[in-house]
This record gives sequence, C-alpha cells and structure tokens, in this order.
Amino acid sequence: MHDWYSPDSVGLFKLPFREYQMSELLKVHNISKTFRRNQVHALKNVSFECDKQDVISVVGASGSGKSTLLRIIAGLEIPNEGEIILEDNKINSSEVFLSPEKRNCSLVFQDFALFPNMSVRENIFFGKNASKNKPMIEELIEFTRIKNLLNRYPHEISGGQQQRVALVRALSINPSLLLLDEPLSQLDNELKHQVRNELIHLIKKVGATVLMVSHDIEDAMYMANKVLILNDGVVDQIDLPSKIFNLPSSSYVARLFGKTNILPFNDFSYIKHHFFDKDRNEEVVSVRPHEFKLNHSNPSSKNPEIKGKVLSINAIGAFYEILIDTGKFELLVHIDKVNQIKTADDLSLYIDKK
Repeated sequence: MHDWYSPDSVGLFKLPFREYQMSELLKVHNISKTFRRNQVHALKNVSFECDKQDVISVVGASGSGKSTLLRIIAGLEIPNEGEIILEDNKINSSEVFLSPEKRNCSLVFQDFALFPNMSVRENIFFGKNASKNKPMIEELIEFTRIKNLLNRYPHEISGGQQQRVALVRALSINPSLLLLDEPLSQLDNELKHQVRNELIHLIKKVGATVLMVSHDIEDAMYMANKVLILNDGVVDQIDLPSKIFNLPSSSYVARLFGKTNILPFNDFSYIKHHFFDKDRNEEVVSVRPHEFKLNHSNPSSKNPEIKGKVLSINAIGAFYEILIDTGKFELLVHIDKVNQIKTADDLSLYIDKK
C-alpha cells in the first residue's frame, strides 16, 4: 500500500479546512422525483438528515434512485416535490432552486470526469474560487502525493491517481458537502482496497462531510458511519452499518447485505429481532449462514436443535457452504472446514446470534 496518507507526510493540515462541531448540515425532506418521459418514479418522499462530518453511504439495488438523489442535491436534477436545506440555506423547494455553482457542495462523478485536454494542475484549479484556496490546494497535492503528476494529462495517469486528482479538485473549493458517485467502481479489486483506505484517511484529515453512493456493500459498511438504504425510490432504513447488518428492517435490506436465510418467526420465536415480509405476509427472521453452529461444538447451548440432511456442499475459502433440508425448509449454512462433512450427512445445528 502506498504511504501518501501517512500522518508524517505533511503534518496535520494546519491550513483552513472546515472545523465542525457535530450538528446538522444537510436536511432532505420529502423529496420526490418522476421522470416524465417514461413515468419512472425515481424517488418517493425521501427524507433524512446528515450531520457535519458524517459519512453516509447510499446503497440499494440498481434503479433504486441512488444517483438521482445525489444529482438532485448537487442541483443537476430538479425534484417534483420536497425541499433541501444545506447549512441552514434552502437550496430546493417549490419556490427555490439554487443553481449547482451556487451550492456549497462538490460532486465527484463515477468516471472522475477529468477534462482530457487539461493537465492535472489545470483540472485541479478549474473549480470555482479554487485560485483563492491555493495554499490549501498545495497542501492537498502534497498530502495525496500527486505533485509529480501535475503536468501530465488524465490519460497518462492510473485509475487510482485519477481518483486522487478528482478528489483534490472537489476539495479545492473547500465545500461543506462532498458528494461521491460510485467512487471506487472504476478500480480493480486490488487497487480498490488500497484507494479505499486512502480515501477514508483523506476524508478524516480534512473533516469532510460526505454523501456517497455505492453498489458495493463492503465499501459502504467499511467507509461510512451511517448507511441509507433505498428500495425502489423509498428509504427502507438508515442506521449504523452494524445495526443494519444485524437488525435489518426488511427482507430486501437483509439480502442486500449478503447471503441470509429468511425464516418464519413462528418457528424461531426465540430470536428477538423480526420483521414483516410483505411477499410472504408473515413475520420473519433473518439468519446469516455463519450464525448456524454444529451442536457438538457447543453441547451446552440452550437454543433449540435444528436437524437436517446435507443436500449439497461447496468449499469456499476456510468454510463449507452447505445446503440443508430440514423437512420444512432449506437452510444455507457456513461450517468451518475443520469439520468433516459430506452429502447426505445428518446434521444437528443451533443458531448463535451474538
């Protein structure tokens, strides 16, 4: 991993980046958007609040309205209803529309949107009022280790370097809100993990408030202190990443965050957290594959025994992914490879929700 974000790189940003006390920065209230051409209801009464120095990830299935929400906040789309307040200033309502260049926010596009005919330096200083923030920008350039790239053009630098340039350009106007649209989607897996750590460190260093769209749940959970789930244009849940993973509000949210078993609450009433499933018209629980344990591994477990027969088994890394038939429903289970298991074996399991 590169060390451009090392604390010793250039000190601790003594120049005038925003210093915030935790308080509300952005308020989105009942925002709705319908695209008239195809009558797609992209957003429906979306409301949430963002405190200063929050990093909120917006996630959801394709077409759930994530990028539309970001574009509305940036002023690139006009909502049909609702209002948006940024830094106590109304920037969207039925009476008010503040143009994008007058909003104190910066949007980094999915493809970074660097001007191909401009050098890195020209790209960075292209932003409004960037020339007034030259000392701050120079420090950002040092901090992100792109000083040796300033005379190159976008096609002459790597994807990770392009992302750094796009971020420095976005931060060059010292915005109150940074909007990131799929910031890591253009990078391969190896580079993505490196850049993700670098991006987190940069956000913390400058004290940025960030609203980030991501299709990658791992990125969303790793980078954000809050996650907002959009489902067909509606906010399904907003909470801490760990709470959403462990306490999903719906089957949609549970499945969005990885493999899970959606099971009838009536059969697992000892599990505290449950929710209503509209498709099944019943209360259900979400049990992750790793939450099933073999009974012999903890014979003192007080949780009810679940018996089943192994239908299939696949080796995945350090564990087996096993499909089990209980006679009433099938379960997807992850069991450590230290256990010798084969197809048609009878297993005794229990659920361990820590």
